[in-house]
Amino acid sequence: MNDGLHFLCHITDLPEKTFAVAEFSLQEELSELFTLSLTLVSKRADIDLESLLLQSVKFRVIFNDVEQRQVSGVVTQAIRGDTHAHRTIYSLTVQPALWRMNLNQDSRIYHRQSVPEILKSLLKKHCILFDCQLDEFHYTREYVTQKRESDYAFFARLVAEEGLNFWFEDDKLFFSDSHLGMTANLPLVYNPQIETATEMNVVNQVRLGVSMTPNRVIYKDYNPQNPAYRL
Repeated sequence: MNDGLHFLCHITDLPEKTFAVAEFSLQEELSELFTLSLTLVSKRADIDLESLLLQSVKFRVIFNDVEQRQVSGVVTQAIRGDTHAHRTIYSLTVQPALWRMNLNQDSRIYHRQSVPEILKSLLKKHCILFDCQLDEFHYTREYVTQKRESDYAFFARLVAEEGLNFWFEDDKLFFSDSHLGMTANLPLVYNPQIETATEMNVVNQVRLGVSMTPNRVIYKDYNPQNPAYRL
């Protein structure tokens, strides 16, 4: 491979050089599903779009023969565009394997388990690679109810209730009870010239802002054996 910046995309069931990357954008946030939008070019105009759905994708950023970043996920949308000069344009939307947990709806009661234990059972159920970085003690709950929720909605609700956060690295999901869990200790350099190629991790835009948030939270509970007792 020649020196310089290269973008590679490989879909599991297709030959490695089926697609060339024409354009991409990646939107990601802490404790949210990322969305990778790919515009690809191929010599093939006969690729079956339905066969692409939920296929595993690896998108790699290479600079001077060194991999800088890898994003792994599954195809959640595939569109075939125009054909020009024996090249066909395809647009793919790629999201993490965790996205598949949106495709079901369930009602279930979990007895005498902690939130991390429930999260682990959900992830194992959907065969999702994961790792956890927990520093605090998490109490066992008498029962936790999932009521007509998708597994992802239930997962996200428990993460928020327990004060956890999650993120993705390569093809693995991580969740942690510390905001330092995903700290990679990487130096960042501010460089507003986004067109300039560099081997370092850079920040090209900085914005500061403020917003209002609640300054107090009150929790209430109900004891059916003593309804008048204020919990």
